[in-house]
Amino acid sequence: MAKTTGLHECEAALERLLKNTPHVGSHVGVTEVDITPAMVSVEAGYDKGYLKRSRYSHKPLIARIDSLKKSPRGGDRVKLKKAERKCKQLQAEQKMNGELMDRLFTQNLMLLQRVKELENELSRYTNVVTL
Repeated sequence: MAKTTGLHECEAALERLLKNTPHVGSHVGVTEVDITPAMVSVEAGYDKGYLKRSRYSHKPLIARIDSLKKSPRGGDRVKLKKAERKCKQLQAEQKMNGELMDRLFTQNLMLLQRVKELENELSRYTNVVTL
């Protein structure tokens, strides 16, 4: 088995995060813009301070992580997910409002029917004068 360096493990960890197949449970579902060097370090099995900007060998990987925050692809994906969540929320609200409207419509019809029944009953009394 080939010996892997910490940097290689961090690169593999970054790939897992990008593919949304992390080993650390708390990293499931993170978006590209949420990935940090600390998160990659922890995903690789190191402490969160393993990747350092001051280490020359770490600079390319950290630059790649930083570029994810600025990439339009990542930002578009985040916007898309946000819009999808908002759409689902609005659809749920629309369904609830439709059910409420149906219930209120039914109640109003029942009340209207009851008013007509009471008016008919009232009209049977001859000693009642309409105003």
